[in-house]
Amino acid sequence: MPLRIAIISSPRSGNTWTRLVLARALNLQEIAVHNWTDLPGELPTDCIVQIHWYREPNFQSFLRENKFRLIVLARHPLDVFLSMLHFVRYEPMTARWLEGNCAIPPELIDSSPASAAFSRYATSWGAENLLSISYQWWHDPSALRIRYEELVRDPKGKFTAIAKVFDRTTERIETILQENNLENFRSMPNRHGWRGQPGLWQQLIPTTTALRVYAYHCRVFNALGYPIPLSLITRAVAKRNWERLRSN
Repeated sequence: MPLRIAIISSPRSGNTWTRLVLARALNLQEIAVHNWTDLPGELPTDCIVQIHWYREPNFQSFLRENKFRLIVLARHPLDVFLSMLHFVRYEPMTARWLEGNCAIPPELIDSSPASAAFSRYATSWGAENLLSISYQWWHDPSALRIRYEELVRDPKGKFTAIAKVFDRTTERIETILQENNLENFRSMPNRHGWRGQPGLWQQLIPTTTALRVYAYHCRVFNALGYPIPLSLITRAVAKRNWERLRSN
């Protein structure tokens, strides 16, 4: 049977990894765009689309008319912000996330998670938009909801289970995962991969900042099921940990 999958989630939630693995495992043609209006008028019969876009009526109608199955990824919001902070140093196309509505300021390129600039951004309108994609689509009753942390914990088991949801089986999942490991993502020109480590925020974001961000985005944290245990990290320790990791 024909199969079309759309991965629609907030940036830095494991979208590209999921797309690459499933495309190869399920023999799907890959399409990645920033705006759904950039999708081809004539879609392949079997394809997987990766996009960060709002859950709005026109896009929803397009997905229904073209019989897309939905995957929504969630990741701890503080780890999303950390991954974004790494990525903006190497990928200028982050300016096209939500066609600029993520409003990532240039000052973040040289900032640490312990900085005032990071705290300002993480509690801004742009950060709301960045997190809003997973939050909005998480409420779609037709979506397959997956947490990034589950994929990292058991990639072979989780991707095999996803294939079964779509009535497909694959015998190559282990090989595909080896071909798309973290080191391969780190070696990309835009250094698409960094640490891929769930919970890294507890070492790098000061407790005071984490609590401020949680208070600002508590609806997103709670809807996606992410707690914010106190890590008791001072600003000085967080900055030192960041500098150590960035130098490795």
